[in-house]
Amino acid sequence: MLTYEMVKRLCKNVRGIVDDTIAFHHVFVDPYEHAPKGLFVPLGSGTETLKIAIEHGAIAALWQESEALPRYIPNQFPIFFVSSPLQALEELLNTYGQLEKTTFHLTISSHNEQNHSYDIAVLDALKQLQQKRICAQGQEGCDRSC
Repeated sequence: MLTYEMVKRLCKNVRGIVDDTIAFHHVFVDPYEHAPKGLFVPLGSGTETLKIAIEHGAIAALWQESEALPRYIPNQFPIFFVSSPLQALEELLNTYGQLEKTTFHLTISSHNEQNHSYDIAVLDALKQLQQKRICAQGQEGCDRSC
C-alpha cells in the first residue's frame, strides 16, 4: 500500500501533518471520483478542484509549487509540493504502481472532459499513463508500442 513516507521520498517539500504511517488507498486525478483515503493529483486548476476532492475522500494532495494554496485547506492536511503534478504522478506510477491495496484512478469523468476542464496535452499524457499501466499489468488492450 502506498504510504505517506513513500510519497515523501519523491516530494521533498511537504506541508501539514507528518505521519509516515498514513496509507493511501487511492491515487486519483478526477476530483469527483469517490476515493476514500485518497491522494489527489490536480491536473487542472488545483484551487478549484481540491475542495471537491477533499469532499470525495482526499486525505492529502500533490500540489504545483508555483500555485498558491487556497485558504480553506486545513493546516494538518498533507500537501506534497511538486514542480509538475503530472510528472509526479508518472513517477509515483512507475515507482509504486504495482503495490497491492492502492488503486490508481487515471480517468477523467466525462463531465470534466466535456467542460474542457483539462487541456489536450494533459489528457493525452494521462491516456499514455493509462496505456503504460495497462501494459505493465499485462492486461488485454496493450498494443506493440508498450
